[in-house]
Amino acid sequence: MSGLKLKSVGTLTLASALGFGVSTSQPVLSQEVIATSQLSEINSVGGTFSHSATDLQPIAQTPIDLNQFCKDYPLNSRCSQITPPSSIPSPSAPMEVRPTEQTSQSQGGKKSGWAITPEIGTLGLGGSVTRSITPNFNARVGINTFSVGADITETDVTYEADLSLSNISTLVDYHPAKNSGFRLTGGLVFQDNNLKGTGRPAPGTDTITVGEDTYNVDVLRSVDAKVGFPNSVAPYLGIGWGNAVQRGKGLGFSFNLGVMFTGSPKIDVTPNFGTGATPDIRNEINTSIEKEKNKLENDLDWLKIYPVLSLGISYQF
Repeated sequence: MSGLKLKSVGTLTLASALGFGVSTSQPVLSQEVIATSQLSEINSVGGTFSHSATDLQPIAQTPIDLNQFCKDYPLNSRCSQITPPSSIPSPSAPMEVRPTEQTSQSQGGKKSGWAITPEIGTLGLGGSVTRSITPNFNARVGINTFSVGADITETDVTYEADLSLSNISTLVDYHPAKNSGFRLTGGLVFQDNNLKGTGRPAPGTDTITVGEDTYNVDVLRSVDAKVGFPNSVAPYLGIGWGNAVQRGKGLGFSFNLGVMFTGSPKIDVTPNFGTGATPDIRNEINTSIEKEKNKLENDLDWLKIYPVLSLGISYQF
C-alpha cells in the first residue's frame, strides 16, 4: 500500500515539475504512465525496483520533447498551444501546370468558331464558310464559279467555245486528330458545269467538216455543241489539310484533293442546215454527227469522276 502511495506522490511531483495542474483527468494518468515507465528504465537493476521519491528527480529534471509528448497525448492541457507536426504543411516541389484547351484558347484569343476561306481550284474561283460542330467535325458550305470564252481554229473550222463552272458544295469535314489539320471530307456538290461551242467554216473557206465528212456551207452552215454532266447533284469524297476553325487559330492554309462523281459527260450537237440541204443530206449529216458525238463521249468518259483540287487561305473570326 505504501508503494502505491509513493507511486502516486511521484506522479504528482512529476506533474508539478512539468507545470501541469493536479486532476484526475487523462493527462495526469498519462504522466503517471510515463513516470512509471521511465522509472523502470532508470532504476531497474537485476530485476529489483526502487520506489523512493528521490528516484523521480532525474525524470523531473530530464527535458521532455514536447512535440513528441503532444503527439502521443494530444488531449493534455499543455498541448493546447502546440500545432501537431502532421498539420504543418511541408514544403513541396511546385506542381506542373499543364495548359488546358480553355487556357490555350484564352491565350490565343477567343474565337467564334466561324471561318471563311477564299480559294481557287478546278471548281472555279470562290470561297467557303466553315462552322465548328465538335472538336472533330466541321460543316462547310462553298460557292465556286468561273467562266471563260475562246475562239479556236482547226483546219477549216473555227470553234467559239465558252466554259462555264458553277458549283455549290455542302460538305462535312472529319478531323481524326482534333489538333491536326488532316481531314476526311464527304458531301454533295450541286453542279452545273458545261462547255458550249459553235463550229463555223474558217474565214476564207466555205466548207465545214464533221468527223471524216466535209459539207458545203449551202447545206451545213454551223454546228452547235454542248458538253455537260448528267448528275446535277454529285457526291463528293476527298481528303485535305487545314482546320479553319481550330481553337485559337486566326489565319490558316487550306488544301483539298478529292473527286466528284458527276457521271459520264453527255454531248448534245445541233446542226444548222443551209438552204440546199435536202432530206437525204440532212440524214447523212445527222449520221455523221452521231458518230462523232459517240467518239467524243468515249474520249471524255474519264471525266465521270471529276477531279477536284483547290488551295485557299482561311480566316477565323
